[in-house]
Amino acid sequence: MKSRDGTSNGLSACEEALQRLLVGKPVVPKHVGLDLSKLTASIVSLEAGFDRGYLKKSRKAHLPLLAQIEAVRAEANKGTGSSSGRQIRQMESQLAALKKTLSIAEMQRDNVLVQNMKLWQRVRELERLIVNSRSGCSAKVEPRLRNSNDMAFTSA
Repeated sequence: MKSRDGTSNGLSACEEALQRLLVGKPVVPKHVGLDLSKLTASIVSLEAGFDRGYLKKSRKAHLPLLAQIEAVRAEANKGTGSSSGRQIRQMESQLAALKKTLSIAEMQRDNVLVQNMKLWQRVRELERLIVNSRSGCSAKVEPRLRNSNDMAFTSA
C-alpha cells in the first residue's frame, strides 16, 4: 500500500524507526542505548515492527534508506577513532591529576610521620624524666614542642 507521497507505509515506518534510533528514543527496549556503529537494516526493521529481513537491497524503494543506514554506521565508526583518542587524552589528564594528588598525599604523610616520631621521642624523654624525678633526681623539663613558626608551646 502506497501513501500520498508515493512511498509504502512499511518504508515510512522504517524511516520513522531510523529517526527514533538516531535521536535515541527507540520503542523496542533492546535498542535503547544502541551504539550507532552497530546500526543495521535488520535493527531498523525490528524497530519499525517488521521482521529482520524486511529491508532488502533487491527492493529499489529500500535502497535510499539502506544507504542512509550505511552512512550513519560509517559516520559512527569514523567518529569512534577520534573519540578513542579523546578518551585517551582525557584519561592521561586524569592520570596526571591523580599522580599530583598522590604526590601531595605522600608529602603530607611523610610530614605527619616525622612529626609523630618527634612526639614519640619527646614522650619517651618525658617518661624518663618522670622516672628520674620519682627516684629523687630532679631535672628541669624544658619545652621542646614547637609549632610551625618554631615557637615553643607552653603550658597555661
